[in-house]
Amino acid sequence: MKTFIVTIAAVILLMVFPMQNVQDIVNSHKIERFDEIVYSACQKARTDGLFTDSNISQMKSDILSEFADISEDEIIIDVTTSMKYKRFEFDSRETIDYRIGVPIKRIVNMGRFLGIEDEDNRFDYIMEGYVLSEALE
Repeated sequence: MKTFIVTIAAVILLMVFPMQNVQDIVNSHKIERFDEIVYSACQKARTDGLFTDSNISQMKSDILSEFADISEDEIIIDVTTSMKYKRFEFDSRETIDYRIGVPIKRIVNMGRFLGIEDEDNRFDYIMEGYVLSEALE
């Protein structure tokens, strides 16, 4: 009986590793999908010359449909909303800046079991950069 109890306890402890592997794959898929959504929005902003309201709302709805565990208030969006025009040589006046992020929750699977609070078991994944406008004056 003692061997049985020890074996069950060992199996429960060892289950953390395969379950963490699955959680890493889920988080990787979320980050990859987020990258695709932001890339698409940035390319649309590039052709429009700015992040339009419809582009921002489309990006938010895509993010919310992909990340069921976050709310709209948790999405970080800081983008250029003023018109930028293409110059025929590089000029910083044509850059469309963006800083877009989402919280990734449940980094460590079974975090509560391991003593990790929910506030500590998350991070903000942020994409930050710029694209050059292709809108002509």
